[in-house]
Amino acid sequence: MNQISAEIENLRDGDRDGSADGDPNQISTDEVFALLSNERRRHVLRFLSENGGEIKLRELAAAIAAEENGVDPAEVTYTQRKRLYTSLYQSHLPRMERSGVVEYDRNSGLVTLSASADSFDAYLEVVDENGFTWSEFYLGLTALFAAITLAYATGTPPFDVFDPAVVMAVMTFLLLVSAVAHVRYTRDRRL
Repeated sequence: MNQISAEIENLRDGDRDGSADGDPNQISTDEVFALLSNERRRHVLRFLSENGGEIKLRELAAAIAAEENGVDPAEVTYTQRKRLYTSLYQSHLPRMERSGVVEYDRNSGLVTLSASADSFDAYLEVVDENGFTWSEFYLGLTALFAAITLAYATGTPPFDVFDPAVVMAVMTFLLLVSAVAHVRYTRDRRL
Protein backbone atom coordinates (compact mmCIF):
# COMPACT_ATOMS: atom_id res chain seq x y z
CA MET A 1 0.00 0.00 0.00
CA ASN A 2 2.90 2.37 0.75
CA GLN A 3 4.26 1.86 -2.75
CA ILE A 4 0.92 2.89 -4.27
CA SER A 5 0.80 6.00 -2.08
CA ALA A 6 4.34 6.90 -3.16
CA GLU A 7 3.44 6.48 -6.84
CA ILE A 8 0.36 8.68 -6.43
CA GLU A 9 2.44 11.34 -4.68
CA ASN A 10 5.04 11.19 -7.47
CA LEU A 11 2.30 11.68 -10.04
CA ARG A 12 0.95 14.64 -8.07
CA ASP A 13 4.40 16.19 -7.81
CA GLY A 14 4.91 15.66 -11.54
CA ASP A 15 1.58 17.30 -12.31
CA ARG A 16 2.49 20.41 -10.26
CA ASP A 17 5.49 21.25 -12.40
CA GLY A 18 3.83 20.17 -15.63
CA SER A 19 5.83 17.02 -16.07
CA ALA A 20 6.08 13.58 -14.56
CA ASP A 21 9.23 12.52 -12.68
CA GLY A 22 10.75 16.00 -13.25
CA ASP A 23 11.44 15.20 -16.92
CA PRO A 24 10.63 18.28 -19.01
CA ASN A 25 9.91 16.06 -22.03
CA GLN A 26 7.30 14.11 -20.07
CA ILE A 27 3.72 15.32 -20.34
CA SER A 28 1.69 15.66 -17.13
CA THR A 29 -1.05 13.14 -16.50
CA ASP A 30 -3.71 15.88 -16.55
CA GLU A 31 -2.50 17.08 -19.95
CA VAL A 32 -2.45 13.53 -21.33
CA PHE A 33 -6.08 13.06 -20.33
CA ALA A 34 -7.04 16.49 -21.67
CA LEU A 35 -5.47 15.71 -25.04
CA LEU A 36 -7.02 12.24 -25.19
CA SER A 37 -10.46 13.60 -24.31
CA ASN A 38 -10.97 14.58 -27.95
CA GLU A 39 -11.58 11.83 -30.51
CA ARG A 40 -9.85 13.70 -33.34
CA ARG A 41 -6.67 14.07 -31.32
CA ARG A 42 -6.79 10.33 -30.56
CA HIS A 43 -7.12 9.71 -34.32
CA VAL A 44 -4.09 11.93 -34.96
CA LEU A 45 -2.00 9.90 -32.51
CA ARG A 46 -3.16 6.61 -33.99
CA PHE A 47 -2.53 7.63 -37.60
CA LEU A 48 0.90 8.99 -36.74
CA SER A 49 1.88 5.80 -34.95
CA GLU A 50 0.59 3.71 -37.88
CA ASN A 51 2.55 5.75 -40.43
CA GLY A 52 6.02 5.72 -38.94
CA GLY A 53 5.51 8.82 -36.81
CA GLU A 54 4.87 11.30 -39.58
CA ILE A 55 2.20 12.09 -42.13
CA LYS A 56 1.19 15.04 -44.27
CA LEU A 57 -1.67 17.09 -42.84
CA ARG A 58 -3.67 16.69 -46.06
CA GLU A 59 -3.43 12.86 -45.86
CA LEU A 60 -4.23 12.94 -42.15
CA ALA A 61 -7.34 15.07 -42.73
CA ALA A 62 -8.53 12.75 -45.51
CA ALA A 63 -7.97 9.62 -43.40
CA ILE A 64 -9.82 10.98 -40.36
CA ALA A 65 -12.64 12.38 -42.52
CA ALA A 66 -13.02 8.98 -44.16
CA GLU A 67 -13.26 7.28 -40.78
CA GLU A 68 -15.73 9.81 -39.37
CA ASN A 69 -17.95 9.57 -42.46
CA GLY A 70 -17.66 5.80 -42.92
CA VAL A 71 -16.19 5.98 -46.44
CA ASP A 72 -12.91 5.09 -48.13
CA PRO A 73 -10.31 7.89 -48.17
CA ALA A 74 -10.71 8.14 -51.97
CA GLU A 75 -14.43 8.87 -51.50
CA VAL A 76 -13.96 11.79 -49.09
CA THR A 77 -15.46 14.96 -50.51
CA TYR A 78 -13.62 18.26 -50.63
CA THR A 79 -15.98 19.69 -47.98
CA GLN A 80 -15.42 16.78 -45.58
CA ARG A 81 -11.64 16.96 -45.98
CA LYS A 82 -11.55 20.76 -45.71
CA ARG A 83 -13.63 20.70 -42.51
CA LEU A 84 -11.19 18.25 -40.92
CA TYR A 85 -8.13 20.07 -42.27
CA THR A 86 -9.35 23.37 -40.80
CA SER A 87 -10.17 21.78 -37.44
CA LEU A 88 -6.77 20.12 -37.23
CA TYR A 89 -4.85 23.16 -38.49
CA GLN A 90 -6.57 25.75 -36.31
CA SER A 91 -7.33 23.85 -33.14
CA HIS A 92 -6.01 20.35 -32.57
CA LEU A 93 -2.46 20.48 -33.95
CA PRO A 94 -1.59 23.77 -32.20
CA ARG A 95 -2.83 22.31 -28.90
CA MET A 96 -0.87 19.12 -29.42
CA GLU A 97 2.21 21.08 -30.48
CA ARG A 98 2.06 23.31 -27.36
CA SER A 99 1.94 20.15 -25.25
CA GLY A 100 4.97 18.76 -27.07
CA VAL A 101 3.14 15.74 -28.50
CA VAL A 102 3.60 16.59 -32.17
CA GLU A 103 5.68 18.89 -34.30
CA TYR A 104 3.96 20.55 -37.23
CA ASP A 105 5.94 22.11 -40.08
CA ARG A 106 3.54 24.58 -41.67
CA ASN A 107 5.73 24.98 -44.76
CA SER A 108 5.86 21.30 -45.69
CA GLY A 109 2.56 20.31 -44.03
CA LEU A 110 4.33 17.47 -42.23
CA VAL A 111 3.00 16.39 -38.83
CA THR A 112 5.56 14.45 -36.77
CA LEU A 113 5.06 12.51 -33.55
CA SER A 114 7.49 13.70 -30.85
CA ALA A 115 9.37 11.54 -28.37
CA SER A 116 7.17 12.75 -25.49
CA ALA A 117 4.18 11.05 -27.12
CA ASP A 118 5.42 7.84 -25.48
CA SER A 119 3.46 9.05 -22.43
CA PHE A 120 0.28 8.06 -24.26
CA ASP A 121 1.19 4.40 -24.74
CA ALA A 122 0.05 3.59 -21.23
CA TYR A 123 -3.42 4.97 -22.01
CA LEU A 124 -3.87 3.74 -25.56
CA GLU A 125 -3.61 0.16 -26.59
CA VAL A 126 -1.16 0.56 -29.46
CA VAL A 127 -1.24 -2.45 -31.76
CA ASP A 128 0.57 -3.09 -35.03
CA GLU A 129 -1.51 -3.54 -38.17
CA ASN A 130 -1.09 -7.32 -38.03
CA GLY A 131 -1.16 -7.47 -34.24
CA PHE A 132 -3.96 -8.03 -31.79
CA THR A 133 -4.99 -6.56 -28.47
CA TRP A 134 -4.72 -8.34 -25.14
CA SER A 135 -8.50 -8.38 -24.91
CA GLU A 136 -8.67 -10.19 -28.28
CA PHE A 137 -5.98 -12.60 -27.09
CA TYR A 138 -7.91 -13.49 -23.93
CA LEU A 139 -11.12 -13.86 -25.94
CA GLY A 140 -9.32 -16.33 -28.20
CA LEU A 141 -7.87 -18.15 -25.20
CA THR A 142 -11.37 -18.45 -23.72
CA ALA A 143 -12.68 -19.87 -27.01
CA LEU A 144 -9.83 -22.39 -27.04
CA PHE A 145 -10.57 -23.46 -23.45
CA ALA A 146 -14.29 -23.77 -24.28
CA ALA A 147 -13.50 -25.94 -27.32
CA ILE A 148 -11.17 -28.18 -25.28
CA THR A 149 -13.75 -28.49 -22.50
CA LEU A 150 -16.50 -29.37 -24.99
CA ALA A 151 -14.27 -31.87 -26.80
CA TYR A 152 -13.31 -33.51 -23.52
CA ALA A 153 -16.91 -33.58 -22.23
CA THR A 154 -18.19 -35.22 -25.42
CA GLY A 155 -15.35 -37.75 -25.56
CA THR A 156 -13.96 -36.46 -28.85
CA PRO A 157 -10.68 -38.14 -29.79
CA PRO A 158 -7.88 -37.61 -28.75
CA PHE A 159 -9.32 -35.95 -25.62
CA ASP A 160 -11.19 -39.10 -24.61
CA VAL A 161 -7.90 -40.81 -23.67
CA PHE A 162 -6.58 -38.03 -21.41
CA ASP A 163 -7.08 -37.94 -17.69
CA PRO A 164 -9.05 -34.83 -16.54
CA ALA A 165 -6.06 -33.75 -14.43
CA VAL A 166 -3.85 -33.66 -17.55
CA VAL A 167 -6.37 -31.53 -19.46
CA MET A 168 -6.71 -29.11 -16.54
CA ALA A 169 -2.91 -28.96 -16.10
CA VAL A 170 -2.39 -28.06 -19.76
CA MET A 171 -5.09 -25.36 -19.64
CA THR A 172 -3.66 -23.96 -16.40
CA PHE A 173 -0.16 -23.91 -17.90
CA LEU A 174 -1.44 -22.00 -20.97
CA LEU A 175 -3.15 -19.47 -18.74
CA LEU A 176 -0.03 -19.10 -16.60
CA VAL A 177 2.22 -18.49 -19.62
CA SER A 178 -0.27 -15.93 -20.97
CA ALA A 179 -0.47 -14.12 -17.64
CA VAL A 180 3.32 -13.98 -17.25
CA ALA A 181 3.69 -12.59 -20.79
CA HIS A 182 1.03 -9.98 -20.10
CA VAL A 183 2.61 -8.96 -16.78
CA ARG A 184 6.05 -8.57 -18.39
CA TYR A 185 4.57 -6.56 -21.25
CA THR A 186 2.65 -4.18 -18.98
CA ARG A 187 5.53 -3.82 -16.51
CA ASP A 188 7.66 -2.35 -19.32
CA ARG A 189 4.91 0.18 -20.05
CA ARG A 190 4.21 1.33 -16.48
CA LEU A 191 4.15 5.00 -15.67
